[in-house]
Amino acid sequence: MAGGGGDDSSPAPVAATPATTTTTTPTTPTTPTTPTTPETPTDPETPEEPTIPATSIDDLIVDADFDLQAAFNLDIDVALESTQRGYFSLCDQYEQNGAQVTVNFESCLLRGALDEGSLNEALLVANHQQNLVAVVWFYDGSDPIYQMWSYDMEAEEQTLTIGAI
Repeated sequence: MAGGGGDDSSPAPVAATPATTTTTTPTTPTTPTTPTTPETPTDPETPEEPTIPATSIDDLIVDADFDLQAAFNLDIDVALESTQRGYFSLCDQYEQNGAQVTVNFESCLLRGALDEGSLNEALLVANHQQNLVAVVWFYDGSDPIYQMWSYDMEAEEQTLTIGAI
């Protein structure tokens, strides 16, 4: 062997190169979407805006006629011609079946004795108490007087009157 050659019978080393595979994912064209909103009316004469729920006190819308009062004053005037001893009750829980009235006396807003057949009181009543019953009881056992009262939206002052004033 001359000249530093090698044995030609063995194959020459080959550098291994990694095989690169390119994969292509097909792309589907997408259409941009916009968020959906509640449908608006198609009639231009009656446009309505979607109602957004109130999340703070600043979002509330109050009718101009609403006075934001949670209670009203009820003037109570009882003036019976009788001077017999009596007792007055004003209650909000009762049932009426014809002439028969059943009152839950645990629900009374006001109770008091009549003074010579009279009682005059001003009572602050919560707005939700739109129907009340007044009962005048007599100590002699005679039949009580029942007077139903309902809130009068058209009246400037709310009054309950029993007897002649």
